[in-house]
Amino acid sequence: MRGMLLTLTYFAGLATSVLQAGIVGWRADGTGQFPDASVPLYWDKAEHVVWKTPTPKWSNASPIIVGDRIFICAEPDSLLCLSKQTGEILWQRSNSYVDIAAEDGKEETRKNMAQVDASKKQLRDIQGKRKQLAKQAKENPEDAAVQAELDAATVEETRWRDALNAVQDYVVPETHGANGYSSSTPTSDGTRVYMVFGTGVVVAYDMEGNRLWGRVIEKPNHGWGHSASPVLSDGRLVIHVRDVHGLDPASGETVWRAKSGARWGASVSTVIDGHGVVITANGEIIRAKDGLVLASGLHGLEYCAPLVHDGVVYFIEHGGKAFRLPAKADGTEKPELLWKTEPPKERYYASPLYHDGLIYCINQQRVYSVIDAKTGVVLKSDVIASLRQTVYPSLAWVGSRVFLGAEGGTVVFLEPGVEMKEVAASAIGSFRTCPAFEKDRVYIRTLDFLYCLRP
Repeated sequence: MRGMLLTLTYFAGLATSVLQAGIVGWRADGTGQFPDASVPLYWDKAEHVVWKTPTPKWSNASPIIVGDRIFICAEPDSLLCLSKQTGEILWQRSNSYVDIAAEDGKEETRKNMAQVDASKKQLRDIQGKRKQLAKQAKENPEDAAVQAELDAATVEETRWRDALNAVQDYVVPETHGANGYSSSTPTSDGTRVYMVFGTGVVVAYDMEGNRLWGRVIEKPNHGWGHSASPVLSDGRLVIHVRDVHGLDPASGETVWRAKSGARWGASVSTVIDGHGVVITANGEIIRAKDGLVLASGLHGLEYCAPLVHDGVVYFIEHGGKAFRLPAKADGTEKPELLWKTEPPKERYYASPLYHDGLIYCINQQRVYSVIDAKTGVVLKSDVIASLRQTVYPSLAWVGSRVFLGAEGGTVVFLEPGVEMKEVAASAIGSFRTCPAFEKDRVYIRTLDFLYCLRP
């Protein structure tokens, strides 16, 4: 699944800000920093709700704020635009294989998708029948009638398998029930919004809901689904499915493709020597403009995303690493390994947070750790008992506190530092996303609603 690791920020280094002005997406610059936010500490008070909008279906994609609009997703393939002031849904667009097909190809796409469904059903039925016949044939090897039926069933299974292979391009990939097809968070350059779905579909829209282009880039090939969010960097839309794809944002055409491996965590963008680069959860550093791979094999994060701060990239999970980035983006220098770390073993769905020389991370079982960013030494680990259920959301720095959330709907604010002092704990509806913070407001996408809260 997994990688429901989604939050947002607007603050980056000067070079990144110059290169990526106006870009917003998953954690924006990948850090989870909201130092100017002044939001309510308790989220279960009715008086804090400015508006509350029901969503058509659930999604693990986090909201992004673009001017006076908010973009969210809904299962299985919908992109929604809402008014930031009122929560009104301004437009909603679905993005199935039929939706993105050319007008003269929609009917053929419908027929092929219907053929997929029919072939899958027939294949399941005949496989079940053949399994029973195989058992009977094993128990009664001399029964010629059973053997004949088994042979016929085998032929029929092959026929339906061939029929399914003939329309393989229209097969929707498998996914996990808690992940779905819309776990990626959209990204926007202020004039267009981009999204990648777990079906392999990538789309671009203008602010008024006109689809500018849509295409299948590459399909996930495992049964747990996809969640790595798109990244805009140095004039490219970077999509990580199995490989990493650099697209022209205006046309959707592929400019470059770099070999990689599927990961659920998002790539993050930074700048090296004036060049935009993306760092993948699979451990590649890739120059965004042309796809030059500057480094690979640094570390393979299972679920979460890398974190970049002040020229250092951190891969934080049990068995994490830190590397100093090269000074040049021409491939002549390699990253320098600074340290390795061993926070408590478990799955780390949540991506980490850096602040003031410390790295904060939390695993799925609510074990919260503080790591010395210079040495990788784990200074303290403890369970945050106020959290309920699995921790998916990434950590965030909100005002002057550390934000944590969990699937059960619990929200916790902690004082920074090693002591892990809890400031406030409250609850809202179940969610796997991370909120978007803006000044005195917080926008949070639960499984059923999008909320706007304020003090």
